[in-house]
Formats: sequence, structure tokens, C-alpha cells
Amino acid sequence: MYMRHLKSKTTLTAYSSDASIYAKVPMGVIQACSESDAINAVLEARNRNSSITPRGGGTGLAGGAVGSGLVLDMGQYRKIYIIDSGQQTVHAQVGIIYDELNLALKEFGLFFPPDPSSGDSCQIGGMIANNSSGPRSVKYGLTSHFVEELGIISAGGKKINLKRLKVSSNELDNFFKDHPEYEKVFMLIRNNSELIKDRWPKLRKNSAGYNLNQVIRELDNGIFNLPALIVGSEGTLALHLDVRLRLLPIPKEKLTIRTYFKSLVSAGRAVEDILKLDPSGLEIVDGSTLDLIGRGKYNIPADTSALLLVEFDEDISGKRLTFESVAKNFDLAAPVDYATDPIQAAPLWRARRAIVPILYRHHPTKRPIPMIEDIIVPPDKIPRFIEYTSDLFGSYGLTYGLFGHIGDGNLHIRPLLDINNRCELELAREIYEKVYNEVISIGGSTTGEHGDGRIRSGLLKRLYGEEIFNIFRQIKDTLDPQNIFSPDSSLALIDFTKDIDYEKLKSYCAACGKCNGYCPAHDIFRREDYSPRGWLRILNQSGASAKDIDNHLSFCLNCKSCATVCPAGVDIADEIMQFRSQKPSIISKTAARFADNETILNLSLKIGAAVGPLFGQYNRFPEPAQKSLRQRFKERISKTGDVAFFHGCADNLFKSNVGDAVFRVFDYLGINISLPEQKCCGLPYEVYGLKDNLIKKARYNIERLADFDTVITGCASCLYRLLEYKCLFEDDSEYGSMARELAAKCFDISQYLNKIDIDYSSFESDTITRVTYHNPCHLRAAERQDEPNKLLSRIKGIEIIDPVHADCCCGLAGSYGYTHPDESRQIFEKKKKNYDNIDAEYLITSCPSCQMKIRAEMEDKFDVVHPIEILAARLDGG
Repeated sequence: MYMRHLKSKTTLTAYSSDASIYAKVPMGVIQACSESDAINAVLEARNRNSSITPRGGGTGLAGGAVGSGLVLDMGQYRKIYIIDSGQQTVHAQVGIIYDELNLALKEFGLFFPPDPSSGDSCQIGGMIANNSSGPRSVKYGLTSHFVEELGIISAGGKKINLKRLKVSSNELDNFFKDHPEYEKVFMLIRNNSELIKDRWPKLRKNSAGYNLNQVIRELDNGIFNLPALIVGSEGTLALHLDVRLRLLPIPKEKLTIRTYFKSLVSAGRAVEDILKLDPSGLEIVDGSTLDLIGRGKYNIPADTSALLLVEFDEDISGKRLTFESVAKNFDLAAPVDYATDPIQAAPLWRARRAIVPILYRHHPTKRPIPMIEDIIVPPDKIPRFIEYTSDLFGSYGLTYGLFGHIGDGNLHIRPLLDINNRCELELAREIYEKVYNEVISIGGSTTGEHGDGRIRSGLLKRLYGEEIFNIFRQIKDTLDPQNIFSPDSSLALIDFTKDIDYEKLKSYCAACGKCNGYCPAHDIFRREDYSPRGWLRILNQSGASAKDIDNHLSFCLNCKSCATVCPAGVDIADEIMQFRSQKPSIISKTAARFADNETILNLSLKIGAAVGPLFGQYNRFPEPAQKSLRQRFKERISKTGDVAFFHGCADNLFKSNVGDAVFRVFDYLGINISLPEQKCCGLPYEVYGLKDNLIKKARYNIERLADFDTVITGCASCLYRLLEYKCLFEDDSEYGSMARELAAKCFDISQYLNKIDIDYSSFESDTITRVTYHNPCHLRAAERQDEPNKLLSRIKGIEIIDPVHADCCCGLAGSYGYTHPDESRQIFEKKKKNYDNIDAEYLITSCPSCQMKIRAEMEDKFDVVHPIEILAARLDGG
């Protein structure tokens, strides 16, 4: 890897915004892949007299990753150097994603506790910049509490390693000799320590300004915590490179509790009693927010005006008994829900984590504007502040969401406003002023964990006063005299409405970046212009040529992971398909004509198999069947019947045992199964922009499947496409109605067998069969990914071994593996590393394309099969 300078219109558009409401087109983007890259980037900024804005996952809400100079993308700088289980520390580069880090630590029974809600896509460097925390900060605290050492690049372009050093020690004296600027900062802080203590808000956490409170607390104990000085500085003092983090053992048990209150105020008053029980998490969601996200969807009782989500991660039996006793005094709207199993606990958390993206889709033009979204107040002032907020928004007749980490007094408030409307923009200003004035007057802070960024930089003087602000300014001037690091963030004193991206706020997409963390293309590139969020921005706002846009969009695999993980259901892959359908390529149209002609198609498959070696070992073209499934089972072809087997293209035309296994098992079970007339489901045509072809095939299949009671398929992609035919037609049209009927009777093979609850005794064996698996992307998109394992887990003698990356794309995605062979291999690489260490006979997956890819990559490591093939083998004594 090497440093990349990126300057195309499409790339600059992708990097011009983040998860905030702001946009600023940078002069250039640099992707750092090494320490020398980062140093050279800083030196380049100095030489150009330009600013440099470090960028992690771009998940921050305050606009800290937006800058007009150079943007330095640290996404490829993501290596773990060492995990020291004895010392319970990890040394890693700052570009690693939070969830990736904890996944690696899990093997050692350790974890990095701060857990921001964006943990699946935010990077450790961003967490350091904002001093992030999350739902469990009430017990575990902030990022700064876990940073032991921090490697940085100074404004002069030098690598410096910052540690916690004893005051008056030789080590600190030597450090000051090498870096006299830090001695100046040390003296400035020490000489003003009493002033800082006096003016600092008395809160459980506070991310406004620089992290001087922690620095002073440790100075009182004879330690100069140099990393703490940089943590929370939002990239304005130095560039973060690598970090050594303190870790903790993973809790052995957890208890999740969901409590339903009759009023928001009564929930606020209950907080003090719950805090006495030492919870590991304490969250609130108010009633109006519950209405907005949908109570029924998350099983929230109708009379609930506020929800508290409580978590304990030690002595959970004792904690539950104590909580039950305390809860008797609560003014509850419904009985309390308890869960100790992670699978049971997940739905209890789901409503809390889905709030912001869902709020974005609530109204055609109003959006949940993040401008007062991170206030923090003393815990004893929570009831007063909640009443104030409710009265204020009520007086304006505003819809809003109120939720957050109430155990810390940290509330996220999102009023729904259309700030493209001048009157509502002025209303936003008025609310901004009133709420922050109230927060400051009751001893709170403007930000608990999101940082100042662009949105709150103008509030620092008001919060701390002129003297403390000047101390911040002197620290900045001392460590960054040319003001090259993120000059528009934190201390900039700019109006919060400057550089708002009004066009972006017309979209239903919250731009939170969650989709990026699950995109297989972004996983290997780690660039915003090769990510779902970046692609959507390029499509909507770049104004580039179709050719330049497609240079980026061509790397989309249409895996649907973006839509699968988005709580609001924003389907960026579908936006890309719509773009391609505007002007399909001549090659695509020609290929479609060949595919529609059975004679030419069969000839093409044979030619493809003959030249297959040219594609390389790992993307071999599948071997065509001597006779298709339909030719071998002509007697099963029927126009009506009980169960129709929609085999799709692959299991019909290529060598496959899936159809044989389906007939073997279903015949044994006495289920009447037939082969209906059918065409390709249409998904390959859709991928290449041939929407008319897709609709023709959809109509044909809808008609031919109408007279069957049930439709099953062994292809995840076919299943997903069949289920989604309903989106191609108007709801009140004939085909719209028929498509909905088809979706209601369409099943994955495993799902259908689970549904009818078969007698499993004939498939049992005293011999243990070890099975691992891969969940196809489209099976997850269809929300059926658990069905194959559910089926096999019911059969005696089958041991299922969970892989680490079961839900990650295999990288083939139909033709993608042939058009992008290098990227396809890179995508599969992390799965391969895990599979190499699994001892199993079979690997199951419900997708022919995935089967082809895994067979090619893993060679003879596993027998790669569909789950139905294992059942058929059991019937035959296998």
C-alpha cells in the first residue's frame, strides 16, 4: 500500500460531508497507509499553507471530519500490533473500526469498554478525537480513561510517543528537552489549575473544549497524562497514529431490563434510585420518540410515556432481586421486561439503536436536526431539564425525539425541522440559544461525548468564560502555531448555521455511515468514495458524468447489506440499480439477448467452461450440467400443484445436486413437489440496469407460480428477488396484488421444512457430522439467515461450528468475481483466514454463487453444500 492523492470531482464530493449536517469540499484527499504517509501529509499541508483535517469513519455528528483544505483518510491504517493478555492492553493503529478491534480481543476474553452507537463503523482514531463513550459510560467511563499511550504526528511533522509520566521525573524532564512546547503547555495548565477546577462543570463526563479536567486531576496525583491532553481535542492539536489501550475482561453475564413509565418526568425521577444499584448501562427514550419509531414494531406498550433501558453485567441474580424491589415504587405503565440471553436482549435494545435513521423518514421535509443532540446536565437536574424541554417544544408545537445516556445526564434531543425553510431555520437558531442557555445555567455542558466540532465551537466562551477559553487558545497556538490541524473545529467560534448542507437534508438518508461498516467494497478500500454513503452522495450531488460516477458505482456488489442494516431501510444498492437503468450499456443489452436465447446461452456456458482457467484458480467458471435439471426431471414439470420448486438458473444449468436432494427429501416426506414453468428471477438483469427485462421476467414468473400453494427455492438471490417483485408494481395493480400473494407463499427450503415441522428421526445418526456455514447476503436481506442452522440444529448427530464472519459477503456476487477478480479475493480473505482454522466436514450455504466461490477458495477443505444435501445424504446413510 502507498499514499494516495485523490482529487477527482466524485471523490471530493464523497469526502465533502460526514454524518453531520455540514458540507465543505476539500482541496484534496490523502489516504494514508503508513506512518511515513501521515508525516508527509502533514508536511505537505505545511508547505502549501493549507489545513489538514484527519478523518476516521466519518460518523461524527459535529462536523469534525469536514474541512476545506486537505482531508487525511486514516481508514487503511488499521493494523493491530500486539494484544497483551497478561497486561490487558492492545497496541493498534487508529484506523481500525471499534467492532473489529473488539472482535479480535474477544479471542483473549478482553474488550475495550467505551461503546459508541456507531461502533460498527467508527474508527478508534475518531473515538480518541471526540473522547467517545456510549450507553455503558455510566459504569465504564470515557475513551480517555483507557488510553495508556498515544503515538502522534506533531504540527512540525515529527512522530512523538505520549505517555503518562511522573512529574519531576528524569523521563519527563528529557521529554520536555526534546519537546519544549509541551513544557509550556504543562506550565500553563499547572499555573491555572485552581481556575480550571473552579470553572469546570461538575459532571460525570464532558467533551467540550480540551480535556483539562482529567489532566489536572492526575497532576494532583503527580502524573502528567500527556495522552489525556490530546484525547478529545478533535484533531486540532495533533494527528493520531497509534494507541495503546487498557482493556477489561469481558463480563460473563448480562441482565437487560426494559421499564415502561407513565410519564417522562417519573422516568427522570427514577434515575437516581437506579444509579444506586451501579448499572452498566442506563438509557432513556421518551414517548414521542416511541411514537415516531413505531411502538408496535418494537413491542412497546401503548401507555408508555418514557422507556428506561437498564443493564447490569455482574451479580445479575442479586441485581434483579434488588431492582424488582426498587421498581415497586415506580409509576409504571406495564410490567418490566427482563432478558439474560443475548438473543432475547437484542430486541430490547433494537428500538434505542434505530431511533435516528427512522426519524429521518418520519416526515417528507422535516429532519431530526443534530444541533442540541448531546447536552449533559447534573443527574439531580434531569427532571427539571426534561420538564423545561417538554414545555419548550410544546410551546412551538414541535415533534422531537428525546433519548440518550440518562445515567450520565447525557441526553440526545432531536427536533424535527425543515431548515430549508427560512422560518424554521430561524426557529432552529432560537431553540439552539434557549436550550444551551438553560443547560449552562443549571451547571451542564454543551456536549457530553460528540465534541464541539463546527456545531458547538461558538459556545465554548459562553460555557467556560473568557479566561478558560484563552487557555484553550494558548494550548492550540503552542502545539499548532500554524493552525493547520482542523482549524474549523472546536475553537473556531463559527456560527452553527455556516456551511450547512441543505441539499443533503432533503434526503431520507441520515448519512450516519452505518452502512459503510457492512459494505464488502468499503471493507477492502476503506475510502468514502467506495462506500454506500459515498456512492449516494456522488449520485445526488457530484454533478459528474455518468462514466465518472460509474467508475465508483461499479464496485457495488448489490449484496443489499446497506439496506439490511439500515434501520430506516434506505436501499443505496437500489439507487445504484436505478442509475444503471437510465442508460444500460451496449454490452449488457447484448449479453441479455444471448441469455434470453436458450441455444446461445448453453453454447456460451460451454465456451465459458472451456476458457475457465483464464479466470484463474479462484474465480473458475462453473461447469455446465450435461443435462439440465428440467431435462432430467421432465416428469415433474407441472402448471399447478402443492409445492413448486423454483430452481433458478444455477441449479438448473450447472452441475448441482441441490435439485436431486430436494426431490429425494420431499418425496421421502410425502410432499408433492413440482417443477413450474419459470424464467430467470431477473436479478442479474437488474444489476446491469435492464429493468425492462426484469419486469418481463417478474410478470412471467408471477403468472406461472400463481396456481401453486407454496413456492420454495434453494437460491437466496432468487428468494430475495421473488419476495421483492411487489416493489416493481403499483400496489393496486393486478401484478402488484399477485406479487404480494407470491411473497406470502414463498420460502427458503430450510424455512419451509422448519415451518411444517417434519419428523427428524430419519435424518438422525450416532455419527457426528461437523458443519460450519456461510450466510448469503440475500438470505440476510430476506431475513431468513437463521433458517438453515435452525433446521440442522434439530437433527441429532450434527454439530454446528460458528465461524467468525458468517454474515460477511463471500465476494463473488454473480459476475462481480469475474469482472473484479482481485477485489473479490480480497473480500473473501478474512473469511478464508477463519475457515482455515475450522475443523468441519461440510460448509453449508443456501446460494449457488456463494457455493462456487467458497469451493474455489477453500479447494478441498470442506464439502460445500446446500443444507438440503445433508438431509438427503442422511437418508442415504451418509
